[in-house]
Amino acid sequence: STANHPASQDLTAVNGTFTGNVTGTAMVHLFSATISSAVSAYDIDSTYINSTYNNYFIMAEFLPETDDTDLYVRVFVGGTIQEGSIYARETESMAFSGHRSTNSSTNIARMQYYAMGNATGEGVTLQGYLQNVNNTARSCCITGMSNGFSDSGNHIGASFSGSLLVANAANVVNGLRFRFDGGNIASGSVKLYGLKD
Repeated sequence: STANHPASQDLTAVNGTFTGNVTGTAMVHLFSATISSAVSAYDIDSTYINSTYNNYFIMAEFLPETDDTDLYVRVFVGGTIQEGSIYARETESMAFSGHRSTNSSTNIARMQYYAMGNATGEGVTLQGYLQNVNNTARSCCITGMSNGFSDSGNHIGASFSGSLLVANAANVVNGLRFRFDGGNIASGSVKLYGLKD
C-alpha cells in the first residue's frame, strides 16, 4: 500500500527504510578511505571528482613518514596531474601573523604553515571545500583549515586557500593528489562528500 504524507507537515519516525532515491539539497558521502601502509601520494580520482558535483567537502588526516615535511595538493585535469606553475596559494598561521603566499606555485595548496612531525599523534588533520571543479568561467579553488603538530609536538593551526590561476580557469578538474614534499605518507584517512546544488 502507499501512504501520502501532507507536504506542509513535519514527518516524525523512529526508523525508516527507503528503497528509492531520496532527493534534495544535501551533502552526499562519496567514500571513506584508510591509508595503512606508506604511499608516495594519495589520489582522489575522477571516480569521485567529476561532473556529478561542482563542489566537494574533504576531511583528512595524514602522518608523514619523514620529520619536518609539508603537505601539498595538486589537481588532475583530464586525468593528468597538473605540475606547472599554474596555481596561486596562501597559508596563514593562527599562532601569529605569519603568512605565506604566491601567485606562481606548482601546488594548489600548502595545508599548514609549519612543517609537520612524524611521531605518533603528530602530522596534520584538515577539512576543506573544493569548489568550481566544472566551472569553466571561474577557477577551481580550495579553502580550509588544518590542525597539525611539529616534530617537537607543538600544535599548529592554519588556514589555507588556493586556486588555479585565471589563465587556467577553463580547466575542468577531475582529481586531487595529496603528497608530502619530503617523503611518503605513512598513514592517514580521507573522507569525501559531494555538495548538491
